[in-house]
Amino acid sequence: MVDEIYKYTGGTKIVQLLLLAIAKLCWVLPSVYSEGEKSIVLGPIESSLERKQVPVDLGRTSPALASRVGKALSLHGGLRLSDTSSSVFSANFSPVGSGGIRLELLKGNPKTVFTTLSVENESMELALSLACDQMVEKILGIPGFFSGKISYLSSLSGHKEIFVSDALMSSARPQTSFSKITFNPSWSNKGDGIFFTSNRKVFNNIYFLSIADRKITTIANYRGSNLAAVQNPRSSQTALVLSTSGNPEIWLAANPLSRPVRLTKNRSNESGPTWSPDGRRMLVTSDARGKPQIYEVSLSTGKLSRIATNVSSHCTEPAWNPVHSNIFAFTAAVNGGFQVCLYDFRLRKTKILTSGNAHHIQPSWTNDGRHLYLTQRTSSGATRIMLLDTEFEEAKPTILHNEKFGNCSQVSFYYPN
Repeated sequence: MVDEIYKYTGGTKIVQLLLLAIAKLCWVLPSVYSEGEKSIVLGPIESSLERKQVPVDLGRTSPALASRVGKALSLHGGLRLSDTSSSVFSANFSPVGSGGIRLELLKGNPKTVFTTLSVENESMELALSLACDQMVEKILGIPGFFSGKISYLSSLSGHKEIFVSDALMSSARPQTSFSKITFNPSWSNKGDGIFFTSNRKVFNNIYFLSIADRKITTIANYRGSNLAAVQNPRSSQTALVLSTSGNPEIWLAANPLSRPVRLTKNRSNESGPTWSPDGRRMLVTSDARGKPQIYEVSLSTGKLSRIATNVSSHCTEPAWNPVHSNIFAFTAAVNGGFQVCLYDFRLRKTKILTSGNAHHIQPSWTNDGRHLYLTQRTSSGATRIMLLDTEFEEAKPTILHNEKFGNCSQVSFYYPN
């Protein structure tokens, strides 16, 4: 067919180049080209996203383990599940005893053993997640996040309660049962408990829930509203949002049980404190100019300095990247809805990460500084937790759970050191 077109057009140079481009295009189209009785089966088209991902097959991994590993691969974004003939790496996962996993990675053509390691933990599930993290690190050179855990809110019982789940939301456990208003869950920096706000005793107070023994400790019950607590990633220092002075302000406590000192002193409303990776800086939301915007607050003077995101007059919920200190995620009102965005201090530019008719809010980073948990809220008010790979522009948020988990929101992520 190509030869016939070539003869018909006179065989000019430009036509030759055009035909070469068509031939290359045909090579990746998922179709069958027939000439007479001969048929050539052409390969499936490969998306621009797939070309950026490293293909991995699961070799001799048993179906039971392959199911969970396959889910991890599909959610990561940097890797993708492939067959043996087109993969770059082969990953063989096998159980060892009652709580261990052996991982054998192979590379090349033909594939030879690249590395072998074993992981042990109190459960096979957690050992497998840790082994998946090791796989990511060996192949991509970045940390995995699969053995982390999240706290979030779910209305499964009819009231918003705190749940804890593994990073992939394979299973979840309720942590509270107050049948009251509960919100703003936030992991302690050691992962031993969760700060949260609740009106379980009439007024909004801040509490700490110990994961080990379910003991609840009151952190702040001052006059007015006690709204949130977020701990410094590098110390016991804790930022609190309190309205005991009249309007919501940022207060700092040397540790969760010490008396806080007021940091911001103005007539505006501050909320959503987020610490820099080194614990030396802080971003907040403030309506100091009338509408909510993102500000950096001086930890010594309380002075607010606005971050010119230049994307919206309504910006909230900053989340500082735990790896790349020049980046933070936030929520902005754009195109008639709310979408999650990224701001880069170095470039002084904002990139909108999500789109569509549904709202995307409440970003929360994983430990690798690459993935974001976020909440999607539909026009009906239903909410669900999604995971987004921010590395590739072609990546889209992936839903992590079904309706059996209830309406879920407000993720806080913790990864054990």
